[in-house]
Amino acid sequence: MIAVFDIDGTLRRAPDPWLGLHRHLGTDDRGEEFYRKFRAGELTYSEMAALDVSTWRGMSLQRMLTWLDENPIREGADRLVKWFADRFIPCIGISTGLSVFNDITMTVLGLNEVIGNVLVFSEGLCTGSVVVNVEEYGKADVLRHVCQRYALGPDKVIAFGDSRADIPMFEMVSVSVAVFPRSEDVAHSADFVVDKEPIDSVCDKLDSILVTRRGHTCRRGLMNDHR
Repeated sequence: MIAVFDIDGTLRRAPDPWLGLHRHLGTDDRGEEFYRKFRAGELTYSEMAALDVSTWRGMSLQRMLTWLDENPIREGADRLVKWFADRFIPCIGISTGLSVFNDITMTVLGLNEVIGNVLVFSEGLCTGSVVVNVEEYGKADVLRHVCQRYALGPDKVIAFGDSRADIPMFEMVSVSVAVFPRSEDVAHSADFVVDKEPIDSVCDKLDSILVTRRGHTCRRGLMNDHR
């Protein structure tokens, strides 16, 4: 079994590191324009990301990292990850966010790995380039590759997320948890909803599922207690 986590809005409080960083750096007008064009179908996700990052060319890594002060880790996130680690269940982040922040989250919380989008730096300055590994609605494809690497089917995955971009993952896996869901359809697509901190409050329910699975495989229907 593996546990898969969205990062921003789920393990951290702020839901959008791209717009958050734009606001932090004073480039939010352009960032919001790029996002509107993406939502209107005028830009692909990769095109939007490239334009976003081009506005940060020459910005220092140190200045960017101070944005994390505005995006704290949710209370209980450390205990939630430890709950899985204590059961020898790998914890993997799949994030449309930026590796410069995700790598810190991975280290602080003890995640096994985080797959995200990579800002390119040279001598501590942003080059204006980005490597897009996860598109907004591409998390299910990334999860399929993760399952292949771990030689597991999606029925052996517990997924956590907060946005519509996480719904395709929820539809794949056996157990899904919406953490502070950003819309009703996100909440209703999940097996559990966590809408207050500490977020490790869900562990008791997950523990009962793991006990059940020692005897047989189950899918949806056992645990729709939020509906």
